[in-house]
Amino acid sequence: MYRLLIVDDEAIIADGLYEVFHDLKHLGLDVYKAYSGNEALDLLSRTRIDIVLTDIRMPGINGLQLLEKIRDSWPKCKVIFLTGYDEFDYVYSAIQYDGVSYILKTEGYGKVIQTVEKAVREIEEAVKDEEVLKKAKEQLATTIELRQKEYLTSLINEELQVYDVNQKQFDELSIPLEAESDVIMLLARIDDMPKGITYSEKSKLLYGIRLIAEQYFSKNILVSYFIDVNSYPIWFFQPNKEKMNVADDIGTLWNRALNFIKGNIEMVQSACKESLGITLSFVSDDKPVGWGEIAECFSRLKLLLNYRIGEGLGMILTDKSLIDEDSYLKTMSREKRIEIKQSTLEKLQNYLEHGQKDDFRKLFNEVTSDLSNIKSMHFLQAQELYYSIAVILLSYINKWNLTEKIAFKIGLHKLMNINEHENWSSATGYLRNLADIIFDIQDFEQEERAREIIKKVQKHIDDNIHNPDEYTLIRLADLMYFNPSYLSRLFKQVTGINLSDYICETRIKKAKQLLEDTRIKIYEVAEAVGYGTHTNFARFFKKYTDMTPQEYRDSIIKM
Repeated sequence: MYRLLIVDDEAIIADGLYEVFHDLKHLGLDVYKAYSGNEALDLLSRTRIDIVLTDIRMPGINGLQLLEKIRDSWPKCKVIFLTGYDEFDYVYSAIQYDGVSYILKTEGYGKVIQTVEKAVREIEEAVKDEEVLKKAKEQLATTIELRQKEYLTSLINEELQVYDVNQKQFDELSIPLEAESDVIMLLARIDDMPKGITYSEKSKLLYGIRLIAEQYFSKNILVSYFIDVNSYPIWFFQPNKEKMNVADDIGTLWNRALNFIKGNIEMVQSACKESLGITLSFVSDDKPVGWGEIAECFSRLKLLLNYRIGEGLGMILTDKSLIDEDSYLKTMSREKRIEIKQSTLEKLQNYLEHGQKDDFRKLFNEVTSDLSNIKSMHFLQAQELYYSIAVILLSYINKWNLTEKIAFKIGLHKLMNINEHENWSSATGYLRNLADIIFDIQDFEQEERAREIIKKVQKHIDDNIHNPDEYTLIRLADLMYFNPSYLSRLFKQVTGINLSDYICETRIKKAKQLLEDTRIKIYEVAEAVGYGTHTNFARFFKKYTDMTPQEYRDSIIKM
């Protein structure tokens, strides 16, 4: 919806144009009016205006002075001047600007409507402007690495589905890897991160690690890509198929790549110590994995990297070798199915906060699916998972003071007491039911709040139907502390009709009531429903009733 501001010190002209454009549904304009340049500036200071239709000569701030102010505040705003024959020289310099045009006052409403329609088309076309798209592409190029990191980080944190990993996505993000091929992950940790290091210094350090690694991980053998996640340097490797010999099969390529990676990790480690003064520990997988296994692989490698041996500095580990030899890690590997990541907990919390019931339930079912296989209620990892989710629900209940509302529907005494549940199936069922109750309360209260807001809007319109300034979209949005566009959508969502239609219906209803009282003059009825002139009121009334105000009054008298 675009916003049109009509400015004229002659009220009859401003009011007439306001009614004309207010009734033009095909343009979908949000229409405002001002009776002086100062009044227009006040409105322009509070909200974006897309088109200004203004008289050129006005007392105080004239049209040209208004144009200068508009150019400062809203440079994309289209300005249309209403001029007389004797004012053309006066306005000629102004219409040299882009987005400025003029109409002779003698040309009538038809010409004014055509000019505003043209301005609307120009605004719509500007959105598709090639220059804008070109600049957007340039800006996109400067942020490509940030988007690459965001994408791969989301993949590692299981925030993307497997179908989100495809070659088209890789190509768009300029990730030099194959989405259909497996990948080797190498994870590093800075063992002696300097204390008090700033964000900028840390970024330079990570960039230095990246540059050093690129010198050793030859492109003749590997195609690689580097990101850092929470200060963990991560590399993704694939064999360079373009450099393979005709006799080589894919297995040979992978073996060569794995051996090459292992052989050069120590060189990278030494170079970083020499050049950057830091000690790195590394852990790599001993075999390639599919992109769908990346998140699990990252969790496993991070676990290994933080499983310190001796001083734990400068370690170089491979996944399988250590897990096979360490009984504790074997146990951890078997039990990883009931592990819950912080990122998963954050997603559950976000889904709850945002009222995304289906997404919450789907993720909840995924992370609790293996609990039913656990026999003992004393199994600590299962308890950790249960209480992690329980705390999210408890925090939300406390934050929104829902205890009393929920207590009538489900017993909250079970929430933080695992002994209240017979088995893990009943425990997860309890959490699921509690979450559903919270979502139901959310839905009810959200709808109730929306209805209360709209009731206030309707009452304000009803109480001030005599004063159109009190029920412009901007005024109503200010009163409710909402964005105008959002309030407009909310009104339609709750009532099923547009705000402008409700205003028209209210005016007509009030006008009919007053017209039934023959003691009230028609011009008084016009003023009572917000029309400054009888002519504008008559045109409005006939449009919606097919009768003039007098004809309607006569029809009532005859009944």
